Amino acid sequence: MNLNHHGWGLKEMILLSSILFAFLLVSIFMIIRLYSGLNKSGITDKPVVHRFSYEEIENNVLEAGIDYYNEYYAGEDHVKVTVDRLRRKSFITSNELRANDEKKSCTGYVEFEDGSSKAYIKCDHYITDGYEE
Repeated sequence: MNLNHHGWGLKEMILLSSILFAFLLVSIFMIIRLYSGLNKSGITDKPVVHRFSYEEIENNVLEAGIDYYNEYYAGEDHVKVTVDRLRRKSFITSNELRANDEKKSCTGYVEFEDGSSKAYIKCDHYITDGYEE
């Protein structure tokens, strides 16, 4: 049997494979180091959910409602703007409606009457006085 001696041998193949393996280990190490650095700086793949008190949620709803009122209803007397409408028009996010002890976002509305405004919210464990279904 006549073999061709002009190709790679086992020594060359092991040498090149070990070099590739070393580069692979270095790249894995760098990826892990980068990912842990992002976690330490607060950049993660999970969004950070800030929880608010009920009073803060009422203020968030009121501010968003006033902005919405000024843009769409300026000057009208009796207007009721729901939280769902504010969320659809991007005046408030569901994150701004999360209370400390609640599993889901609160609902509610802002009522404008005779030049004054008041926010009413309903959560699992809290309802603003005067809230109407």
